[in-house]
Amino acid sequence: RMPWIYRRRNPLVLLSAAAAASGFTIQSQTRLNTSTSTSSSLQMGFFDGISKAFSNEEFASPPEGVKATARHILLKEKDQVEMVLNELDAGVGFNQVAKAFSACPSGSQGGSLGSFSPGTMVKEFDAVIFDPETNIGEIVGPVQTQFGYHLIVVDKRTGV
Repeated sequence: RMPWIYRRRNPLVLLSAAAAASGFTIQSQTRLNTSTSTSSSLQMGFFDGISKAFSNEEFASPPEGVKATARHILLKEKDQVEMVLNELDAGVGFNQVAKAFSACPSGSQGGSLGSFSPGTMVKEFDAVIFDPETNIGEIVGPVQTQFGYHLIVVDKRTGV
């Protein structure tokens, strides 16, 4: 058999019971100034989760840390570097050259590596990408790694 409070289905009674079960209380306090007055002070417990959801303190985006967005063209042989640089100097777009010559699977996306943090790529690659002296939007390289020779463009860098 259901308790009397649920059979009645009065919303105020249900809310009051739920609030009491969650520790929501109303305390009366007396303050003495020039006159005596009574005020009510609420100790929130029941509504804390709701109020925090609307304040966005716990749900805000984390602060943006050290990250970079870059593109590259991976070449297996050093003698290919000169040919690819000549293509780029002739005005062919980096994305088109990456699609045509890059040995990396990212070549199909114009060499885009997306956004990443330090330590995601090999050491030599990270050293160039996260170096504050590397200019955004300029072609850097060739940078030699265990995979071959990279021509790199840093598109965005934060936190450095």
